[in-house]
Amino acid sequence: MTTPPTPEPPSDHRASVAVGLAPVFVAVVFTLIVSRLIAFDSGVAIFLACTAWVVYEMFDYQRAVDAYHLQCIQGHPGLRVAPIDSMAFATDAEAARGEHSRGFGASGFHRLS
Repeated sequence: MTTPPTPEPPSDHRASVAVGLAPVFVAVVFTLIVSRLIAFDSGVAIFLACTAWVVYEMFDYQRAVDAYHLQCIQGHPGLRVAPIDSMAFATDAEAARGEHSRGFGASGFHRLS
């Protein structure tokens, strides 16, 4: 019996570069706008591009982390999860909801009787 190779954790290098450089770009663009070397519209476009870059890299890193965790769970034989019986779960939820609503009166305050 062979063991599957352990998954490699994702690198956060690209996300770190985006988070580190985007504020620098925004600061430089703000300085250029204040000194009137570039137009305000161009500065806003660069700011939005930096924002989109950071958001894209963060979502890409999160997808990689999620895939890594899924590989770890699927590769570990002790972490098998039994399927949820949806009917039993719904019955338990309805019972819990009924117990909760029984303790409150019409005004929403708890009855002591």
